[in-house]
Amino acid sequence: MPASLQRNSFWLLFARLTAQALAILFTALIARKLGVDDFGQFSFIASLLLVGNTFTNFGTDTFLIRETARASQVTTIAAQSLALQLLLSILFCAAMLAFRNTPLFLYSLALFPLAIFSVNNALLRALNRMDLFWLLSLLNGAIQILAAIFSVDVLTLCLSLLLGQFLLSTFSYLICRASLPAFRLFPLNDIRPILKLILPFAALTILLVLIQRLGILSVSALLGDSATGIFSSITRVVDGLKLGHYAILGALLPALSRGSSESWKSFRKAFVLLMSVSLIFAVALPVFAHPIILILYGSEFTQATASLALLGWSLLPYTVSSFISYNLIARRLENVVVKSALLSLVIYLVLYLWLIPSKGLTGAVWAALAGECLQAVVFVVFYFTHLTQFNNPEGMI
Repeated sequence: MPASLQRNSFWLLFARLTAQALAILFTALIARKLGVDDFGQFSFIASLLLVGNTFTNFGTDTFLIRETARASQVTTIAAQSLALQLLLSILFCAAMLAFRNTPLFLYSLALFPLAIFSVNNALLRALNRMDLFWLLSLLNGAIQILAAIFSVDVLTLCLSLLLGQFLLSTFSYLICRASLPAFRLFPLNDIRPILKLILPFAALTILLVLIQRLGILSVSALLGDSATGIFSSITRVVDGLKLGHYAILGALLPALSRGSSESWKSFRKAFVLLMSVSLIFAVALPVFAHPIILILYGSEFTQATASLALLGWSLLPYTVSSFISYNLIARRLENVVVKSALLSLVIYLVLYLWLIPSKGLTGAVWAALAGECLQAVVFVVFYFTHLTQFNNPEGMI
């Protein structure tokens, strides 16, 4: 792997490690403080906010990273992306009023500072300032920990997180202004020039986050807060084990977008590495699942042990899907990824609606695992179906 990619992968991995470690601590703190039922309620709120953040982001992050990396400088796309995200945040927050849920509405207001924060993060990654990206990840996690410590219930937790996001976005803006040449987000630009360009990215990111959070939303709707709390505790641990994927693929995307032959060789090596690491995690989880649950969440969550050991095997098909999607995006074939994700979402929905009513929480875990496996199959089929569209066959996995 070239020195620059190694350095960027290190900083991005360090950032992901920091973020995941603090996120695990945050989850453990609120799970113990809130209990299973309130933790389930907050997990539902957080899942809706993640869907909202994905909707308001509208695919601009991935598009912004790719195009800024190609230009090697901040362009007008940054201000256009921010304007679009802020406009969509207004629409989403207005829609949240229909739930008549005060904590949910308060937390949804965090979408406004999150828009600034996400644009700044995308620019730092695109211009290889992974060290500053790590710093912001550290601060983001620290703010969440402080919010958990000083909160007493779901309402005060959401309010504390909202205030923390405003502080964080302000700091991220000041960092980018001092560190990135030609950095400018204001005044906001006309969003029309990028709307057509980012539609595939918007569809893709929304579909992927729906796939990611469909399990929690389905369990919440069909089984209630207590089951949601247990299911959420399982998925958060498995998501934490994906940090290597986030780090390496995140560092490789800007280089792949520039068309470097060395980056494609690194891409193939990374695939073998992460498949091996995922296999190790999947084999180890049955042994360590019980102490992991006990240490992180406490004895109230020990019923999640067997399910965590089972869901760990989803890391293998997840690796396949992730690498294929990044491969296609780097080649500007994001429309193929959208089609794959749409079919996968339908598969997940059928599985959850079929297995949860009949088998409860165990059915939800089996649906998540089967859905991940079938999604990998879908991505592989679409990938090999579109081989003739590739300009450079060296990048094949």
